[in-house]
Formats: sequence, structure tokens, C-alpha cells
Amino acid sequence: MINYPALFLKGAMTPALVIGISGTALAAFAAGIKGLYAGLAALVVVLLFFIIHLIIAATTRTLDPRLTFAFVALSFLTKLIGMAGFMIALSRTSIDRLWFAGVAFATAAGWLVGEMLAYRRLLRQ
Repeated sequence: MINYPALFLKGAMTPALVIGISGTALAAFAAGIKGLYAGLAALVVVLLFFIIHLIIAATTRTLDPRLTFAFVALSFLTKLIGMAGFMIALSRTSIDRLWFAGVAFATAAGWLVGEMLAYRRLLRQ
């Protein structure tokens, strides 16, 4: 049996890390220590957000679809509340917000593209 969450994790993690680390380095070069912290924070936020989703998918794959939906909805609500708390905490720091947004967006896009490519490889098998 194919472990779909592991397949998607492997396919998505590499491009997300490459883009996130590159963006963090660029932010650090352009904005100094504030850019470095912004890039690192964005990388952590995006990776945690998507990894939690894959963990939920892995643990609920044998459950009834309605129960799976309940878990996914609850995890989404929990992630939103956690994200709001994280953003409030970050707003009290001196990180470069523009670089945070840019690195977070680019890393998330890299993750999603990696998942799509992993899915396409799965279809070819």
C-alpha cells in the first residue's frame, strides 16, 4: 500500500526547503539580521502548517470520510488560531515584515508545486 502522505512530504519538502532557505539567505543579505529572522520565521510557519496537515492525513486515512473531514476541519481551525497567535507574537518583534511575507509566500508556493509534481509522478506509476 502506498503511503501517500510520505510521498507528498518527500515531494514537497525539497522545493520548499530550497526556496525557503534561499529566500532566507536573500532576506539576510538584503535586510540584515531582521531579514534573517523574518526568513527563518516564515520558513518555520509554512513548514509547520503543511506538515501538520500531512500528519492529520496520515493518521486519519483509514477512518470514515466524515470523521476525516471533522479532523481536517478541526486541524484547520487549530492552525488558524495558532497562526493568529504566532502573528501577534511576531508583530511585537522587529523582524522585516515584507521579507517575512515574501519568504512565506515563496516557500508555500514551492511546497504546493512540489506536492503537485509528486502527484503527477504518482499518476505515471
